[in-house]
Amino acid sequence: MKTIRFFLICGLVLIVGLSVTSTSVEALRTAKIVFTSNRDGNSEIYIMNPDGSEQVNLTHHPGNDYSPVWSPTGKQILFVSDRGGKTSDLYMMDADGGGVRRVFNRRVARAHPTWSPDGEQIAYYRVDRGEVAIYTASIDGGAEKRIATGMHPAWAPDGSEIAFMSAKILIPIDKFGGIEIARPRIEIIDLRTDAEDQISPEGFPLLFNPTWTPDGTQLVFSGLSAKERVGLGPVHTMSLYIVNRNGKEKPRRIEVKGNVSNPALAPRGNTLVYDQKTNKGRQIFKTTLAGDRSEQLTERGGNYGADWFDPAFALPVSPQPHLLTTVWGRVKVLD
Repeated sequence: MKTIRFFLICGLVLIVGLSVTSTSVEALRTAKIVFTSNRDGNSEIYIMNPDGSEQVNLTHHPGNDYSPVWSPTGKQILFVSDRGGKTSDLYMMDADGGGVRRVFNRRVARAHPTWSPDGEQIAYYRVDRGEVAIYTASIDGGAEKRIATGMHPAWAPDGSEIAFMSAKILIPIDKFGGIEIARPRIEIIDLRTDAEDQISPEGFPLLFNPTWTPDGTQLVFSGLSAKERVGLGPVHTMSLYIVNRNGKEKPRRIEVKGNVSNPALAPRGNTLVYDQKTNKGRQIFKTTLAGDRSEQLTERGGNYGADWFDPAFALPVSPQPHLLTTVWGRVKVLD
């Protein structure tokens, strides 16, 4: 059996946060993309407009910050950082970069966070007793629960399932994030029944980062096809693919050129952002799902790991307490 040793280039991620009903943080009014950039000498969290304009550094910290994801309300950003010591863990901050706080009291190397659609839970992966395992937790770091062996979790839009990358062999091999992988596949776990369903695209020595389309019927992922070979070995060029949730059809390659990874869909579902290797390092691009039109969004330094938020599709924020009091007062007067 052939195995592949994969070394993570991004840090471990953990999801952190206060209640999504907090009213002290102003919600975003326009669509924004959050991403990681090393243009300042270390990894920092940036945001920009969907056309690549107004790129702003949010973190300004000597530690490495990466793997940012928007909360469903757009009021918080969950990310990974080593600012607290040698072990990277999950942190959360407000959308303007303020209010940085750790999610968990007990530091563990956690990675690749994702939010539940209702904003009440997070999922991520961590090394657990010699295995790479997926966990869920509440956004305050409580109720941590192991749910499956795997990595790169992605919460389904209806909240009932989590898709993730699993493999015949998926074990850590050193303290630097090295993971040995053989026969990878996409699996989906039903959070109500704990039943697991395999979507096993054939001919992919590597595949990563499954992400749902907003309607929950398809998954986009980055993969290395075994058909691409030069001489005796594979061409290590990752491409983007889309596959139906039922797993009955073969994946379709999204026609973008180059070595690409880390797909993330726009909330409208017709556009995605991804990383692409260029002669100036990794840069962020966007394209349609058909892959017929690509646009480069970043140029300075290395940029990767984007996530897209659009307030038109945001989770509604709970009413503010003072507004509830006002409504009650009016009812009392009418009575």
